[in-house]
Amino acid sequence: MPENAPGTETERFARDPSRVLVFTGPREGAGASTLALNLALAWAGSQNRRVIIVQMDPLCRDDLSFPLGVTPPTMASMAQLVADKPAGLGKLLKGRIPITPWGVGLLPLASKRQELLGLSPQVIVKILGALSDSYDLFIDVDPFFPMQVFAFDLADIVFWSCLPQRSHFAATYNLFSEIKALHFPLEKFEIVVNEANLPGALAPKEVDRFFAAMQKKVLAYMPWEDLLPEYANTQKILVVENIQSEWVKALRVVLGRTMEVKPSAKTWESSMALEEFSAGADLLWKTGAEGAAAPGAAGRQAEAPSAGPAAGRATDFWDELKGKMHKLVVAAMETERIRISDDAAQSEENRKKVSSIIDNLLQKETELPLSRAQREQFSQELVDEILGLGPLQALMRDPAVNEIMVNSYDKIYIERGGKLVLLPARFRNDEQVIQVIKRIVAPIGRRIDESVPLVDARLKDGSRVNAIIAPLAVSGPSLTIRRFSAKPFTAKQLIGFGSCSEGMIEFLKACVLLRKNIIISGGTGTGKTTFLNMLSNFVPEDERIITVEDTAELKLMQEHWVRLESRPPNIEGKGEITIRDLVRNCLRMRPDRIVVGECRGGESLDMLQAMNTGHEGSLATIHANTPSDAISRLSAMCLMSGTELPMSVLTDMIASAVHLIVQITRFADGKRRVTYVTEITGKEGNVVHTRDIFRFHQVTVDEQGRSVGFYTAEDYVPRFHEEFKLKGLQVPLAMFESEEAKKKKKK
Repeated sequence: MPENAPGTETERFARDPSRVLVFTGPREGAGASTLALNLALAWAGSQNRRVIIVQMDPLCRDDLSFPLGVTPPTMASMAQLVADKPAGLGKLLKGRIPITPWGVGLLPLASKRQELLGLSPQVIVKILGALSDSYDLFIDVDPFFPMQVFAFDLADIVFWSCLPQRSHFAATYNLFSEIKALHFPLEKFEIVVNEANLPGALAPKEVDRFFAAMQKKVLAYMPWEDLLPEYANTQKILVVENIQSEWVKALRVVLGRTMEVKPSAKTWESSMALEEFSAGADLLWKTGAEGAAAPGAAGRQAEAPSAGPAAGRATDFWDELKGKMHKLVVAAMETERIRISDDAAQSEENRKKVSSIIDNLLQKETELPLSRAQREQFSQELVDEILGLGPLQALMRDPAVNEIMVNSYDKIYIERGGKLVLLPARFRNDEQVIQVIKRIVAPIGRRIDESVPLVDARLKDGSRVNAIIAPLAVSGPSLTIRRFSAKPFTAKQLIGFGSCSEGMIEFLKACVLLRKNIIISGGTGTGKTTFLNMLSNFVPEDERIITVEDTAELKLMQEHWVRLESRPPNIEGKGEITIRDLVRNCLRMRPDRIVVGECRGGESLDMLQAMNTGHEGSLATIHANTPSDAISRLSAMCLMSGTELPMSVLTDMIASAVHLIVQITRFADGKRRVTYVTEITGKEGNVVHTRDIFRFHQVTVDEQGRSVGFYTAEDYVPRFHEEFKLKGLQVPLAMFESEEAKKKKKK
């Protein structure tokens, strides 16, 4: 900018934003500080710009004060002055940092290492943000200081200074591999080989040969051009003589490259804590719109700069890029013979390889308007899409997500904390949803297509999957995944959640040990299977348990446990094995306990017959809203067996076979509770009689919409109470006293 340009210094920097240049290298003594000093002088003199050299050296070495002839303050000293007064920071800095007649100032990190302890990243951000209004910033950062990676996020360009020695090149190679893994765009980096005239220095042609030899040892399956494409030849490696002795000649190319840099508008912010900074964590300084956009789906809400205002949402840009990269990655996987594997170790290795391929492809796209955080998110999403379940993979990693519901490709709901939430994540189209469904059902021998448009399956972690596609699903393919905890909930945890009372658990545990037949009733998603899992843990270890399920979900802790799972018919309509077939078969397997995951049809009759013929202590779940509804539904399902039994016979079987019904209810706030523990006491005519032993009474709803109530016994002692004594179980009568009865006793 010419000297007679109108406006104040701040106005000129507003028109042409400040540049942030970073100077570093693989090791100390490579000339990064000298390069920063000489380039700052050349830049300030030729462009009429004012420059601040920020020395981020944890050893607090002061090697630039003497050549500049200044005695500057430190960040640490100014941080004490602006501790609680960030508003006046800009004026304070401009008045305290000495600027030489050549337009260059100096700002070291600290003068003593002890001062670093009180210097937080948040204060550094405020200082640099205030300086950027009126100065270009040349950050000279120590190679082994966490600020090196910290500054890379901020830089418009990074000058990487090293010596023409094998040790420097080896360190550069290893560090650049790490830089790539952190998703930094490599076009931001320029390698400067300093002091090329030293005795024993590698010649320029040896640079490529050295890296080519290194890649064979480190990464033999990938060519050098794919690893670091910008440095496959010496075009972007500037080999110069001693910068300090002939810096005017040597800096000509560096100065020209600096003039080409297009500075980006920056948002100076940091959300990292001091302890993370001191531990050397990767702290993010986000630039431009990236500072306001979260990675992934949230980051896509910002407009892609290259797409322009008329291009619509950034999701279009994101999806187009993903579609383009998907084809290239699949082609590379074929070349490298990477195959999807069920083995966990091999799968993790595949993820690393595919992630590396994606990073290499992104590095070739030099004009991508993506921040490092967005590159990282893009890579993870594409790996999940190619090797996993696409946008669902991240949800599957989140233990707080209980259920995933895909209504259509652009509508994904989850249940978290009992509440349904619509996510911003989406599939690209219906075809991607179908591909994910096929990837789920293929390993377990199921298929889904127009001839078989409906499928039930389960994932390796036990999650239940239901999928339905066209022509049955009119609004697009639908997918529902119900997830279960990796470790079944214990009775203590359920009590802690407020799902039941301690008295209920003690009573039900005694009933399981007494071999009473228990039906767990509830609506969809109320936690019947979870509660059944918990109850089954009370079964003694020396008893043989056989579970029968449509989709294997139960996770029993006992050793002597046999799992049976039904099988749907094949494409020819043959080979179906129903729950009823399995219940009949398990009677020949010498079971001590039969656990039926869910009674839905005619198998209910076979289960009742088993309970009445010596297989006491059986457990099952059923869909119903109240204990009386459970009895009615059980009767109806027995009639579905095709056996023409009189209703009086069915009610006799139910009254004699089933001892207890445990009712579970899901409340409006998402809370799941045991609302009834009911005993079947007998029958009169065709009516089965019941008595409630325990209840949950809802009293009100609080200001947050949460249901409030209390658990209580119902002053009823079950008819089989005397059997507890014969079994040697201590179940006191006081357990069945209601809260009102207890209060009367106290009075």
